[in-house]
Amino acid sequence: MATRQSPTVQRRRLVLTLRKLRERAGYTSADAAQQVDHDASWLSRVENGDVRPHPNDVRALLALYGVEGDQAEAVVAVARQAKQRGWWQRYGDVLPDWFTAYVGMESEASVIRTYECQMFPGLLQGEEYARAVFQTGPIPLRDDEIERQVSLRMERQKILAEDDPPILRVVIDEGAVRRAVGGPEVLHRQIRLLVEHSTRSNVQVQLLPYSTGLGFDGSFVILDFPPLPEPYPDAAEERMVYVGTLTGALYLDRPAEISAYATAHEQLQAVALGPKPTRDRLLALAEELVK
Repeated sequence: MATRQSPTVQRRRLVLTLRKLRERAGYTSADAAQQVDHDASWLSRVENGDVRPHPNDVRALLALYGVEGDQAEAVVAVARQAKQRGWWQRYGDVLPDWFTAYVGMESEASVIRTYECQMFPGLLQGEEYARAVFQTGPIPLRDDEIERQVSLRMERQKILAEDDPPILRVVIDEGAVRRAVGGPEVLHRQIRLLVEHSTRSNVQVQLLPYSTGLGFDGSFVILDFPPLPEPYPDAAEERMVYVGTLTGALYLDRPAEISAYATAHEQLQAVALGPKPTRDRLLALAEELVK
């Protein structure tokens, strides 16, 4: 099991597990709720993620569904983890609810695949560049809010240097690399930083040059989560697609949606420059900025 455990991911796992076990046992949510001394709508709220169940209630549901012993204890352990606070909650003053879920899931992802067509990926931005992104964004922010946002972004990046870091696979459009966010000097340093990041063993960066004539209208992220080992029931690998918007986000987890975005990312990787040619091209672009 990964050493990075996010209550956001654990809540999602718990919801999916309880729903699947209930359906397998042949109970409606109303019937199951009443069997464990709750009102008929309680379990629906739990399975929709609106209510965090107490571990004792989870244990009662598992007994009802015929799940006992080590399997039951594994699910109860996840229920306990789901009630903890995430490190990102101290940024609640500047972290909107729709992005809180993403930060929580990113924190435990085992593989992060992203395509960026407008900006450098947040996980690979330097402080200067990140500050310029928030200063020039379409939604005005106070100076103190900008600094809090930059601090949050830098905190997120710590996962890349942990003992068990996620694998990061980035495809970045040439337009994002050439966009002079913060001015030529800031962009120069950001490109050099991207090259430095790309030498990490767990980070792969590929540039999608203009010359391909191809692109994708919209950035997206695919998050893979490590499967929970046995004895956890149905310890299948999980995956989620995140698409950000100006005032919200889409979280896609249907198989057809995930397959479509995974295929798109694979195709973008196939036509983009390889990691070594990407570094060479990035260094050449950086030098153009200081001539």
